[in-house]
Amino acid sequence: MRKASRELARHTHGFTLVELMVGLVISMLLLIVISSFYLSQRASYGTHTDLAGIQENARAIAQLLQRDVRQAGYNDFPAGTTFANANTIDATNDTGTNTSDTLTFRYFGSDALAAAASVPTPNPDGTIVDCTGKGVSNIVLQAETFSIANDASGMPWLQCTANGTTTPLFPGVERFQVLLGEDTDGDQAINRYVPPGVAVMANVRAMVVSVVLVGDSLSNPAPVSATLNHFGTAYAPANVAPASDAGSVVQLPVDGRLRKHFTFYIAVRNRLN
Repeated sequence: MRKASRELARHTHGFTLVELMVGLVISMLLLIVISSFYLSQRASYGTHTDLAGIQENARAIAQLLQRDVRQAGYNDFPAGTTFANANTIDATNDTGTNTSDTLTFRYFGSDALAAAASVPTPNPDGTIVDCTGKGVSNIVLQAETFSIANDASGMPWLQCTANGTTTPLFPGVERFQVLLGEDTDGDQAINRYVPPGVAVMANVRAMVVSVVLVGDSLSNPAPVSATLNHFGTAYAPANVAPASDAGSVVQLPVDGRLRKHFTFYIAVRNRLN
């Protein structure tokens, strides 16, 4: 019995200092690997979430602007009321937040009984809607203006002002620039694209809208300083903005946020023969 106890005592002992240090190092390495993997996955998730939100907003903005440009100049007023062609579209250059432009459309709505009624009645049929989705009556000359403004937290929004009410539509729209396509010789073909303030508004047949959308978190894995040329070097050679359109070339901030640039080409259908 004593011999067995001595044998057990001889073979039973604790960890040495070296063994403890080795175990601690291995544990720390494992912790670092696991933490790095977690942080990488978290950053990747944030990037993908921001990118998905940006792309979804870009699609919705394109659809909204295409619809509203298509409605510009629409007239369903049964008494034959018209309005000046120049008033169909209006725009201002570099007057908004982040030297953004503004864009205004005007149109009449559509009523369910417009064709049959001898006296116009405000009964919108929903085929013509404003920027918030509300039906517009055929006796109403609707005017709505798109612009950029920051909310209380500093997040930029694309907003729409209609009937005296401003409604934020899409968050993260940091920049909004417009070029207007002019038909200068009356052949229904675009001869030049120029900024608001230069174009003769009655000659506008199309437009190019350029937007920059930004994510709401610090999800850009490799932020770098970048110059954005909204309409390319054919319009602004060597990334130098024309004197009449300073907002067309900008330096983007390096703040860790994800940004994407989108360009939409839209025809003004009610001015095309």
